[in-house]
Amino acid sequence: MQPTRSTLHAGLHAFFVSAGFEIHGETDVEGFPLPPFIHNDGFGSGKDRRPVIIGFDHERRRIVFGVVRERREDLDAEDSLEEYNVFLDHNTELGDRASALYVIMPQEFMPDFSDIVSHYIHREYWGRIVGVANSPGGN
Repeated sequence: MQPTRSTLHAGLHAFFVSAGFEIHGETDVEGFPLPPFIHNDGFGSGKDRRPVIIGFDHERRRIVFGVVRERREDLDAEDSLEEYNVFLDHNTELGDRASALYVIMPQEFMPDFSDIVSHYIHREYWGRIVGVANSPGGN
């Protein structure tokens, strides 16, 4: 049985907490403000994008974004590729402190996600986009 969007979202929240990220905003979670829209500097439609979760990684001193991918076809949909680029382009001038993106998905999508990253995402962003596998029993 495929995990639901809310199950994946809960897994992403748990991942952020376990990684020690300070959560600054999250959609559909009581007690957190909505994450801000992140400026789109010319990718695809040009629409600004809002992550599901935004936080700060104190260890690496950078902003971290999180998004949910529930279906396989969403991994490389035009809208998703645009989102990846908007979030990965954020603060890129900071080098090692440039923003990172965490994408949670059902575990069986991970090999496809790795292929998509290497095919569609600029090489300089590869170290800042991380697939998070939601295991069948949770995260």
